[in-house]
Amino acid sequence: MDMTRQMSLTRRLLEYAQNGSTALASAVLEVPVERYIDQEVWEAEVEHLFKRLPIVAGLSCELPKPGAYIALTIAGVPLLLTRDAQGRVNAFLNVCTHRGAKIVADGGCGGAANRFSCPYHGWTFDNTGMLIGVPDSGLFGDVDRSSHGLTRLQADERLGMVFVILTPGVSVDIDEYLGGIAEHFGAHGDKLSFAGTRMVKGGNWKLVMEGHLESYHFSTLHRNSIGPWMMNNCSASDRFGPHQLITFCAKSIRDLVDTPQDQWRPLDDNHIQPQYHFFPGTLVTQFKDSMLVQMVRPGATPGEATNRLAFGQVAGLDQEAPKLDEVAQLVEVEDYSLSYDIFTGMKSGARKAIEFGKNEPSIQHFHDNLKHYL
Repeated sequence: MDMTRQMSLTRRLLEYAQNGSTALASAVLEVPVERYIDQEVWEAEVEHLFKRLPIVAGLSCELPKPGAYIALTIAGVPLLLTRDAQGRVNAFLNVCTHRGAKIVADGGCGGAANRFSCPYHGWTFDNTGMLIGVPDSGLFGDVDRSSHGLTRLQADERLGMVFVILTPGVSVDIDEYLGGIAEHFGAHGDKLSFAGTRMVKGGNWKLVMEGHLESYHFSTLHRNSIGPWMMNNCSASDRFGPHQLITFCAKSIRDLVDTPQDQWRPLDDNHIQPQYHFFPGTLVTQFKDSMLVQMVRPGATPGEATNRLAFGQVAGLDQEAPKLDEVAQLVEVEDYSLSYDIFTGMKSGARKAIEFGKNEPSIQHFHDNLKHYL
């Protein structure tokens, strides 16, 4: 994010902090509880949001050079990402075209794999997806290798991240989909080096997401963690089509009142915390020389979700990186444990609908787009 945008956001947030205000929606929004607990709604979300829209599968720096690869499962879809000799990122279904076995176990990654051999019968594929080896091919019979390559998925690198569409044959113009958020983002891009990943679990994926989209809960749920230094119920909200930027601020932002604006360094001094939400479930927090990507995805049932956290940092610069273990523990122990309780409460029948206040505009925008895309 460039300095002009940082300054504009900081002026807005400083005004909110001084006036005890925040970004506001026009009215309270009511959302039926069934939108969370209904099996058919959840299945539609998985199919139409996570399998047919571009979603972030990881950081570009997780595939730093030709031969690098990652195997993971997203929304029940086995995925293999590779970087080939031309430096291009490829995405495939991690499914052998012989008998359907998974070629690389989830969690598998590395930087020197130019070929992959299925553990079942040894059919072998290169990192562009081509079938290059069939054991005992003379005995097996004729195989058209050109039609037995790995099933390719759309993959695009933008903003230091890898966007993938999980359904074969579905294509979306990634630049049109990202719209104005790409110009606003100003990623560190290829300057980032990979600094680690963690996986945490939570309840329903929408409940997990909602906790990331507002600061109304900072002083209560996070009273002993981030609450003492982050402003409660004070954030700016900017929209870019289905995507948005939610900018939180530290209590130290009030120190800028008596500081000349030409001396402001809002991001460098941690006065503001910009968090981009790439619809449906990716959150990117920008820091001075690094970024934290959180990839929230539905689990196996409506009451389960995962969040894969990945951290990238500009190499060679002197800045303390947020500790992944601490971040993962914070969201899992404080935020996500509550998401299980909320989901159980929703199923109890205590309420037919829940309400989001005018002071929760980013959650309201999230739900508006859920309705639109479904």
